[in-house]
Amino acid sequence: IAKVLEVFEDYVNIHLVQELCTGGSIYERILERQYFTEQETAVLVKHMLQALVPLHANHMYHGSLNPECFRFLNTSPHSPLKLVDFGLELKAHRWDAVEHVSGPDLHNPSLPHFFETCKLVFVAPEFAPPQQPRKKKEASNSHLSSSGSDFSEGTSTWVPEPDQDRSLLDEELLASVLTEHAEWVEEQRFALASSSGYWTKNQAADVWSIGAMAFLLLCGYPPFFAPSRNAILARIHRGEVAFDPPFWSKISEDAKSFVSGCLQHSFWDRFNIQDALNHPWILRLADNSPSGSMFASFMLNLRRFYRTSLIEIYTASILVKKFRQEDLQEFLCRCREIDMSGNGFFTASDLKHVLTALGHPGIAETISTRFLQMFRHPGESYIDYMALLDSVHLQQQRSFEDELWRHFQRVLQSNGRCGVDGVCSCLSLDDLGIVFGDPVIVGLLMREIPDGPGLEDAAVCHRLLEAVRAECAARGSQQLDFRCLCSLILKQLKAL
Repeated sequence: IAKVLEVFEDYVNIHLVQELCTGGSIYERILERQYFTEQETAVLVKHMLQALVPLHANHMYHGSLNPECFRFLNTSPHSPLKLVDFGLELKAHRWDAVEHVSGPDLHNPSLPHFFETCKLVFVAPEFAPPQQPRKKKEASNSHLSSSGSDFSEGTSTWVPEPDQDRSLLDEELLASVLTEHAEWVEEQRFALASSSGYWTKNQAADVWSIGAMAFLLLCGYPPFFAPSRNAILARIHRGEVAFDPPFWSKISEDAKSFVSGCLQHSFWDRFNIQDALNHPWILRLADNSPSGSMFASFMLNLRRFYRTSLIEIYTASILVKKFRQEDLQEFLCRCREIDMSGNGFFTASDLKHVLTALGHPGIAETISTRFLQMFRHPGESYIDYMALLDSVHLQQQRSFEDELWRHFQRVLQSNGRCGVDGVCSCLSLDDLGIVFGDPVIVGLLMREIPDGPGLEDAAVCHRLLEAVRAECAARGSQQLDFRCLCSLILKQLKAL
């Protein structure tokens, strides 16, 4: 594990000062070479497992491991692999969800990496968001919902006419009942495991992620990858692992046994961290695996997967900075025009076409030069534009909250409203006029409204003032915590 040198916490963030790891990521280290063996994969996986031992020994877990959570300490060929990400974002989300009734759903994390498909593929079913049910549509053209949370694959489903006979068996209800029963059985097994101190559900999720990463490092593609987020979730929750030839024909049986033990769908049946470390494939570092480098398809598959992840992350970061709400609506409309079948995803080439049509040829050209040409591969990269937009909305919301916090502090500090520590964590009813009268804050609020130019600043501020007063009255308080204030403001702005 990378050393943590200092920890600083303020009202909004926790800042870690860590050991500097300069050796690059797992993807970078492998792709800069032309030769990679199964034995080297076993060494990397062993390093990952060893990084988790102190966490699990102290009753902690990560919860959302993926290859980007690790960095090599230095550039030497035998540099150790260090865990540099501790999954704090997921933990903070779950703490907030438990503490605040109005917070996000505990079992549907609103975190960027749960929308980036190339990170979601490593998440265990215990932490993966629920699969969104596929919406039934009539054969005629139907209007797709513009909701950011619609991950339907959009395939048409035949719907019987009212006068036709219908089956007395509700298949969806039956499936729901069976799923709930299976979950109840699993909870009972978990309760038994917890009482004996043998195993925990959260730590089992880490072992699943290790297994998924081992799978990737053996064949070049992850076990549950699909073009769309909803299809990935379906595969994760089914938990079906296939060692497809010819990609696995040169991989040892010990490696397949290790991966299978880590990817057991029931966390009760999964390896624990010591089981994984004591597996023959890890103990002997794949000494009985076929000699020589892996198939050429390994590098091709890994290059394609890494390229897709880079395009996802880059595009989301650019849209966060350059697109307003109305721009994102236009982006969604253009995407749906190209996605004629309503699958919710398209190719990277289609993404470039949309960006060019919207007047951003520079972004499209960067995608070509930085990713498509640098990581050449005969296959296409598929982008789930619905998941991409959800990630953008979430990141923009967080950017808004950070910016509002800075201006909130500036206004109240300049008016002498802060305590001895210089931090203002609450807004008093007496200070409403000061905050909502600041032109910078008003401009920030108006920017969050898709139809902002058609609304009067005074009308928007009046509505927000009334909402804050009503919330304080309902709480029987004369002030409102900043987090509650921010949540209330966002809710009101979305309703405008």
